[in-house]
Amino acid sequence: MKFFKSIYSAFRQMFNFTGRANRRDFWFWILFVIIFYLLCRIFELQVVAPMMGYLPYEEVDISPVSDAWLIICIIPTLSLIVRRVHDHGKPGWMALTIVPLAWWLIAKGDKEPNKYGE
Repeated sequence: MKFFKSIYSAFRQMFNFTGRANRRDFWFWILFVIIFYLLCRIFELQVVAPMMGYLPYEEVDISPVSDAWLIICIIPTLSLIVRRVHDHGKPGWMALTIVPLAWWLIAKGDKEPNKYGE
């Protein structure tokens, strides 16, 4: 149940760049995006490609469904990344730094409340 709650929360707070997000919510969201992307690709290879004259599972450069899915996921993912950085007590613009960002996405956040919330 926590998986679906995390996904719902990501969509509900997609334009919320304040507050904090825990690791569970972030990684459940990433898992959901990847699984749904793979399902979109299978759909494209099974249904869309044959409708466009390709054989099923033939290598196709056209991927409108999965591309649309990734575009839809940009804002919620950015929001979650900024809130993960906030979970470590850092300002959101620090999400632009690559090396520390990788650590902040993996490591536990502050246990105590910080200036970005509890």
